[in-house]
Amino acid sequence: CSSDLPDKPIDDSLNKVSPDILDQMQAAWSLQVTPVDYLLGVADLTGELMRLCIGSVGNGDIDTPFELSQFLRQIYDGFSYIGNTGPYEISRKLYTLKQSLAKVENACYTLKVRGSEIPKHMLADVFSTKAEMTEHEDNIS
Repeated sequence: CSSDLPDKPIDDSLNKVSPDILDQMQAAWSLQVTPVDYLLGVADLTGELMRLCIGSVGNGDIDTPFELSQFLRQIYDGFSYIGNTGPYEISRKLYTLKQSLAKVENACYTLKVRGSEIPKHMLADVFSTKAEMTEHEDNIS
């Protein structure tokens, strides 16, 4: 079976680039991350997922919070195996992760128990008020 394709590339512009530049363009990128930095990044992700959960409730999406709750619970369980044996930063992030998980689970509880009572357009107000109360309680203790 013969091919009608030419042996040369159609775009001849790569032939005009020096070999050194081609090597640089084709070089693979790599990034070294320590295990502690990786864990800290995952812990930071959980805070963003908590914000996504509360934001999705405000947009009327009531399925995402339950999915995120399960995922955050799995991450928390994984971090709890490490416990206080890791560096101080990890134990501090574990506390923050626990707070984020509590906020998401509280949102899921409210959706499950009171979701039918609260109009969808008012859900965001309910959760922002609860988040403010929780943050105020955390600052007191």
